[in-house]
Amino acid sequence: MHKHTIPWRLIFICCLMNVLGWKFVYSQNTLLDKVSFQAITFADPNTVIAVGDSGTVARSTDRGSTWFMWRNVNRITTPLNGVAFLDASLGFAVGANGVLLMTTNGGMSWTYKLINSTASLRSIFFSDKTTGTVVGANGTIFHSVDGGNTWLMQTSGVRPTLNSVVFMDTKTGIAVGDHGTILRTTDDGNTWTNLSSTFISYNFNSVSFHGSSNGIIVGENGTILHTTNGGISWSLEPSGITQTLFCAVVPSSDFSIAVGGSATILTSNLKESNWVKQTSFTHNALIAAAFTNTVVGVAVGAQQTILRTTDGAFTWNVVTPVLEKPTEPAGAITFSGGFTKKNIATVVGTNGIILQSQDFGATWTKILSTNENTLMAITAMDQTNNTVVGYGGVILRTIDAGATWTTQQSTTTRPLFRSSFASRDTGIAVGDYGIMLKTMNGGTTWVKQPSSTINHLRDIAFIDSKAAFSVGAMGTILNTTDGGNTWTLQESGTTSWLNAFVLLSKSTFIAVGAEGKILRTADNGKTWISQVSETTKELFNAFCIDTANVFVVGTEGTILHSQNGGTKWTQVDSHTTNDLRSVQFFDDKRGIIIGSGGIILRTTDSGTTWMRVETDFPLSLFGVAIN
Repeated sequence: MHKHTIPWRLIFICCLMNVLGWKFVYSQNTLLDKVSFQAITFADPNTVIAVGDSGTVARSTDRGSTWFMWRNVNRITTPLNGVAFLDASLGFAVGANGVLLMTTNGGMSWTYKLINSTASLRSIFFSDKTTGTVVGANGTIFHSVDGGNTWLMQTSGVRPTLNSVVFMDTKTGIAVGDHGTILRTTDDGNTWTNLSSTFISYNFNSVSFHGSSNGIIVGENGTILHTTNGGISWSLEPSGITQTLFCAVVPSSDFSIAVGGSATILTSNLKESNWVKQTSFTHNALIAAAFTNTVVGVAVGAQQTILRTTDGAFTWNVVTPVLEKPTEPAGAITFSGGFTKKNIATVVGTNGIILQSQDFGATWTKILSTNENTLMAITAMDQTNNTVVGYGGVILRTIDAGATWTTQQSTTTRPLFRSSFASRDTGIAVGDYGIMLKTMNGGTTWVKQPSSTINHLRDIAFIDSKAAFSVGAMGTILNTTDGGNTWTLQESGTTSWLNAFVLLSKSTFIAVGAEGKILRTADNGKTWISQVSETTKELFNAFCIDTANVFVVGTEGTILHSQNGGTKWTQVDSHTTNDLRSVQFFDDKRGIIIGSGGIILRTTDSGTTWMRVETDFPLSLFGVAIN
């Protein structure tokens, strides 16, 4: 069944579009420049949500007859590109710089959700109430199996931007993108088959299906592809135009719409494959469209253009949305978080030192801390919530991105070295002698958990809401599938100390440690294979920019870089002999490394070169997190 499995909802999320025979709506905005909407969906039969440039959210509760609009939601100034709802209350929006927003009240308010990406996210789709997929730049694909609570990276096998994704059922889906990219999966995205055309290299902008068989892809130069077998094969259909088509909409089995540049609107009976150009009564491109049934639909687009139909696209009506000021609107969109992009870095270290940068690591200031214990790690749960762990069993928490800190009761005095959170409230901290502490209330209380080992543990990472891995001394690798209640010891094949664990994709992980040890698994941890690291230095930390690019840091200025997912490594010159303890990236260009003697290194060229940042803080630094 197309989209969600809710009978009334025939929803089609598109890019840059206008639609035949609709009520024409051209919104007036005297306060701010007009924005372009990028996506639209029905949250229920009456409530419509549109998102767009400058963090814009528009909402209608009467099938698009009247609208309220807000800009800079959560202080976002970049575009929101996609929106999807699981039910009348729960919805998600995606956008530039890896932004993922969630609403639990039908779009009345939005909060940040954590997704490990800085890519421009282009489209989001839920095949049912638990299973969702996000696609974006650089072949990015993320997948959720718990209703959008957690997101894991999938391997697309391609680098072009993916612009649109749709699932015909919970297993079978199609993603399309630039340079003629067409991907198909039949196993819920675990594997994607590249069906990219050898004779069409135009960018594909949208894919839409009605049922499990009939689908349309549209793109540049008036390109239209049609499938009748669920996307296994595609045929080229003549559109009669050369304008770029930005969106395909398939409201029923015998009616489809394609829209694009220069206010182009094409309609077709899918059975006849005959596309007819229609009059749009606008000069503006439209950005997105959604139907609540086969006769009532709404389209939005450039210059805040909105089209509405109540008779299957034959007549149009003008509706002007009420524009609220770009501040926190009462009773509507509330600001939570407040960071337009991941630009804030917080560093912790010796004697309770906490440093923070708000300009991508260029300059640093010291944050007042009343704790004098050595702080070993900091974990960012979302845009504002961070947890710090360290010696003496210390646990600190901030809910305002580091402006203030609260000491939490940890129930141990043993050193804690790392924490990981499955959600804002549920997390586990690990440390010496196999210590594990778990919280389910944001750290108000921490309870000891059995870890099945007395070996020192140095890192922990949640894979989803239930699965996690922990690594430590003597090659220890532990795995849980029940949220940390029980742990199983895995065979690592080494007795080297393992200091860090990093997730590359849903089933591919890397662990690093002493003596230059790098272990890699591609089967969800069942088998671990030692990689050639070209060093014998101790490795402390790792970070993956994407499924291919991974950085590892260690003693005596060691920086290793892999560009193929961790099977081949090269050394990068750090211009220092200081021990490097942690590495993080803001985006695919900008990153920082911290270490002994207060050293902070910074890159702006994807890690090719690293420059030292001068500070007045000589204390050793151990952990860094980016909000």
